[in-house]
Amino acid sequence: MASTSVTECAHCGAAATLQCAGCRDAPEYQPGDAGGVHYCGRDCQISHWPSHKSRCINLRRRRKLLRTALILKAALLTYREMVYDIPLTKIERRDGTLYLHQRPRAPTTVFQPGPFPDHLTTHVEHREAALTVNQCTLAMALLGPLTRKLLAGIASTLEVLDLQLGRRPMPARLIPGPDPSSCPHTVIQVSRSGAGETWILDLTGCQYGFRDVLVPYDRYLADRACPSLQRPVPYDATETKDLDYFATLPFLTHTRAQRENLNRERQSRLRFAEFVNTRVRAEVLEGSTVEFQQKREAFTSMLKRHLEKPPGGN
Repeated sequence: MASTSVTECAHCGAAATLQCAGCRDAPEYQPGDAGGVHYCGRDCQISHWPSHKSRCINLRRRRKLLRTALILKAALLTYREMVYDIPLTKIERRDGTLYLHQRPRAPTTVFQPGPFPDHLTTHVEHREAALTVNQCTLAMALLGPLTRKLLAGIASTLEVLDLQLGRRPMPARLIPGPDPSSCPHTVIQVSRSGAGETWILDLTGCQYGFRDVLVPYDRYLADRACPSLQRPVPYDATETKDLDYFATLPFLTHTRAQRENLNRERQSRLRFAEFVNTRVRAEVLEGSTVEFQQKREAFTSMLKRHLEKPPGGN
């Protein structure tokens, strides 16, 4: 793949404008460890392959991990956009906090989740925070099978980790609602077998003002000032794992409305699971940066159309 800059060929040292497409745009684990490898031509690239092979394979897997994180976040945001269950009335940022005003809702109220109220904000970060606020539990359940499906080709160990974030640049808070500052934040810890790398997949960090969805473990803890860690547990969630547990709690199933609302959420989750099982292929992670962006946009559009259809629809 052609590069816009001229550098030295990794094999012969001549001026080079071709960059290895296999590992291009991989994320850094340590500063500077994902720099591009350039060649003056195809012959030098072939000759250099025995030296570059191991690094290239490692960076390709890193890139797939990053792309998995981006697809997972897109899936979560799209699901919440289509199945939004908070009666928001106003979104405002004040004194560093994003306040999400909502209408109080009694446990006897049956509600129909619907599209996110886009008219309340045009700010991308505010919108994503409103979509993910208090959604760690949902995200871990909803995205479990999709995460494992996309990472099936990357040797890794997936675990759930609860953290106390000491730094939150823009925390979102529901009004009325409890103060969430003491609530743990749940992320996915990805340990890459054989690579000596541990990453954090943070799919709901945007509710606190964090934008990156894939961050090296040590940098994640330092940047977010995490003072304590709990022991991670295997990430084996299904799309309805949290709902299965909620259904056993009397205070969440006491009224007919509560039971009906749980059932509606379950149907939406199963609809999402159907999409993952029938429409998602590992090939969504392949291709150039531009091709992947197009695939991610197509993924989002297909998921929206799928969730718009009634259960049983084609």
